Parts: sequence; structure tokens; C-alpha cells
Amino acid sequence: MKKLILAGIILMSALGSQAQEQQDHSIQVTGTSSVTREVESYQIDFSIAVDYAYGETESRKSFEDLKKSFFAKVKEAGLDESKFKEDKMGYQALRMYREGNLYTFSTLSRDELLKASQLANGTVVNITGTRAKFKPIVKTDKQFETAFRNSQEKAAMIAKAINKKLGAVVSVTDLTPQEAPMEENFYFKPIEDQSLTLLVTFSFE
Repeated sequence: MKKLILAGIILMSALGSQAQEQQDHSIQVTGTSSVTREVESYQIDFSIAVDYAYGETESRKSFEDLKKSFFAKVKEAGLDESKFKEDKMGYQALRMYREGNLYTFSTLSRDELLKASQLANGTVVNITGTRAKFKPIVKTDKQFETAFRNSQEKAAMIAKAINKKLGAVVSVTDLTPQEAPMEENFYFKPIEDQSLTLLVTFSFE
């Protein structure tokens, strides 16, 4: 029994030494490929709230009057009123503590997005949030191949720099987040592409 235990210890030590030796003779790099993020919709949150801080002006109107005035301007701007969705819970979360409501405008048109942004007046109608909503990302074989080739090129340059020959692949790990953010704050800036990232370990001789 003692002989079996001793043999097991020797075997594990040998495997550990082999693994350490393999790790000492390897190059680990990342490879990336671009993943285009397809926008499903742009969204703007508008708060409409009664405000008594400006005396006898528009802010003294009731919420219903403010709402009617807002949607009259929506129509004048050529925007579809049905694209504005009421969000009472969202308004409560703003903690404005006065009568009002929140409306989220969704569109895929940047022209409509700019038109809608001009509806805010900085007093009773304000933009409280802007974001882009994305479609789910689908990874393709071509993207994985591009990322791997990218890592291989990096590893080859490193091997050449240390006068070694690049060997076989030891391991590959996908570092790309499983779930990319479905929404992102958007301030009328270009949408950045996401990258598919692989961590690849190569042996060298």
C-alpha cells in the first residue's frame, strides 16, 4: 500500500514538473477581432414636471396643460406621438417631488433623435437620460478565426524577438463577456465597436 502511495506521489510530481516546464516554455498573448454592434433603437427620456419657481409663466400651468403643450410640439416637429412611452415608475425614481411624468422616445433615426432633443426647454421639460439599445451580439466562426490569427501573429513576433521558433497551441480561452451591455449611455457620439478577445498560449522551441 505504501509503495502505491509513493508511486502516486512520484507520478504527480513528474506531471507537475512537466506542466511547469511547459509553462516556462510558452508565450501567452491575446488576439482580437472587431464585432459590429447593431443598434436596435436610440432612446431619450423626457421629464415633464410642474415647477413653481418661475412665477406666473408656463411653469405655472397644470401638468395636463404642460403635457398637451409638449405633444403639440411633438406633432409640429413631425414626430410620431406613439413613439413616446409613459414611464411612471421611472419618474418616481427621479425623486422630483412634484406633479409630472417621464416619457421615453425611441427611434432608429438619428435625424428624429436630434429633432426630439430640441423639445426640451430646460424648465418644465428636461432630458434626464439618453442611451442606445443594442441587438444581441452573435459570434461567428470568421471572428474567432480572425482573433486567433491575430494572436498567432503577435506570438510569432515575440518568438522571433527572442530567437525562438513558435510551436503548437497549448490553450485557448475566450475572454469576451458572455453578455455584452444591451444599453449604453449615448450623447450623440459614434457607437464604439466591441471586440471578441481570445487568450492563446503557444509553446516555443
